[in-house]
Amino acid sequence: MSPKEILNQLHQQGLLPNEQHLLLTDVEARRPFSLHWELRSILYVGVLLLSSGLGLLIYENYDQLGHLTILTGIGLLCLAAFGYAWYVRPPWTLGLTQSSSPFGDYALVLGCLLFLSLEGYAQYEYAIFGTRYGLVTMLPAVLFLGLAYRFDHRGVLGMGLTALMAWVGVTVRPLDLYLKTNFFDERVIYSALALSGVVIGTAWLFQKRGVKPHFTFTYLLVIGNLLLVALLAGIFNVENLRWLFAIGLTAACVAFDQYARREQSFLFGLMAVVYGYIGLSYLLYKYLHPNEYVATFYLLISGGALVVYLITYQKKLSD
Repeated sequence: MSPKEILNQLHQQGLLPNEQHLLLTDVEARRPFSLHWELRSILYVGVLLLSSGLGLLIYENYDQLGHLTILTGIGLLCLAAFGYAWYVRPPWTLGLTQSSSPFGDYALVLGCLLFLSLEGYAQYEYAIFGTRYGLVTMLPAVLFLGLAYRFDHRGVLGMGLTALMAWVGVTVRPLDLYLKTNFFDERVIYSALALSGVVIGTAWLFQKRGVKPHFTFTYLLVIGNLLLVALLAGIFNVENLRWLFAIGLTAACVAFDQYARREQSFLFGLMAVVYGYIGLSYLLYKYLHPNEYVATFYLLISGGALVVYLITYQKKLSD
């Protein structure tokens, strides 16, 4: 609920006199509007555009600049970004901390993006890792996860987890899951499940011990989607274990729903509902074989019920 709605509710219940209600409403209306997150978003977009622009510049002029010049330039920019981020680094604590400079976080993200460009270009042009392609993704995974904990940066943590998923050969594209992803391979499904179990277990252990407990949200958001996608992939593609994957998906959705209610997070509740709905719908179509009219009726009714449930769910969380 917004502050204005809370004040109105207290006034209607007789807990807030008229004069105080008018005074507090006027104070709330005159309160300055914070542009903190809007400005941070613009700066992050600027970092991404700068990185993309450098990549485009290199692509169009690499034959004139020379490979060594390009690698040297990227390397120097990367070192400068990491150097500035380290210069304004926050003090190390197990809990939440803030950078001493408003630009330290952006320099860190820029350094990570430049490192990926540097590594990818060096591998493409000089094959510095040879055919050991696992090192190409393992190196940034280790680096980014370490930097995320040292600088207390959840964005870099997400980049590290993404690199870790790439290292085990997992590519998550939920919209194309059933049609054209590598989740047709059972080994990829089991790798994704194993990675999800290890990472979520590690996040839970760190939270219990008070090691960056606010990172748990990022862990569950990134790896939670991987877990749910892998369970759906098992339902879609592993016929002899389909019902085992269905039970696993049900348990995971219930767990995420309970976490969403405990943490008052609509996002995790949305994840649980949407993935559960996809799994249930697939099983109904797979085993009941409804005709065209029944299928259309089911989609209309279930889709409307899903929207109503999500709206009600969000209101309950916000109350």
